[in-house]
Amino acid sequence: MKVFLAPMVGRTDKYFRKLARIISPNVVLFTEMITIDSLIRGNFKKYLIKDTEHPLIIQLAGDDKDKFIECTKIVSDQGFDEINLNIGCPSSKVVKGGFGACQIEEPAKVAEYVAAIKSQTQIPVSIKTRLGLGYDHDLKNIIEFIQTTSAAGCDIYYIHARNAILNGISTRKNRSIPPLRYHDVLKLKELFPQINIHINGGINNIDEIKNMLNIYDGVMIGRKIYDNPLFLTEIENIIFSNKNSFSIKDIVCEYISQLDSEEASNKQYALKHLTNLYKGTQLSKKWRIHLHNLINTSQPIDNIRNFYVENNYEEKKINCS
Repeated sequence: MKVFLAPMVGRTDKYFRKLARIISPNVVLFTEMITIDSLIRGNFKKYLIKDTEHPLIIQLAGDDKDKFIECTKIVSDQGFDEINLNIGCPSSKVVKGGFGACQIEEPAKVAEYVAAIKSQTQIPVSIKTRLGLGYDHDLKNIIEFIQTTSAAGCDIYYIHARNAILNGISTRKNRSIPPLRYHDVLKLKELFPQINIHINGGINNIDEIKNMLNIYDGVMIGRKIYDNPLFLTEIENIIFSNKNSFSIKDIVCEYISQLDSEEASNKQYALKHLTNLYKGTQLSKKWRIHLHNLINTSQPIDNIRNFYVENNYEEKKINCS
């Protein structure tokens, strides 16, 4: 029984992952999508996984077998628990680079990447993809894709239950258009009982998660968690039977205490993901203003605790962990 925090560009960076892990010890975390070129050339290759971050999956995207091999050697030393290939992103920039969702139509090439990665590491290799491209509901292409890539050694798939539209609509609209087709993901699960299929797309409440976990090997959730991080407490309590309790203040103080000096100095990135912690409460506006002032002044990040003194606010504990 697994619940995954979906990879989200600009959201599931190390700061939000730290926040999510404090709230939820059981949810499986993903990095943002990282292109193979940026991993090879950038500072992320120096990133080492801390014990508290596991389980953590790195998502890679690209279109070069040799670079995938180079990235695999880097990732293997970093300590990630799984390497995931992004074959579902519909972004025009990504598609222009020859990777992402357009690779659904290139199963043989993706199979080469899978085989190349597996030749370099014992870390599991997985694929995140969609049901197909355009508005055609025929499953022929995705069936061929899974057959070919699973033969190369991939046995873990995260299926976003809708097609990707590569022309005419934005990446944002691709999150709601075209319609979800859970029934077609179920067909894939029935066709490929030997592989692990996790479902993604539009799952926004605990009942849906419970129902999906009765069918699939795991459930992936993205913006519902980002927009309301405390939804993780429901997941912990109901899905994982975690009965611990804490307050939002506890979460905030623990988060600040876990930042190293470099992270704490980067206040904009360190604090922006905390905005939604008080969403829907009487303190929401005051909290946003407090974070804004911290980010845009010379105050040290530790001053975030002043919020509780200034508002003389004693919080109730949240049940679960």
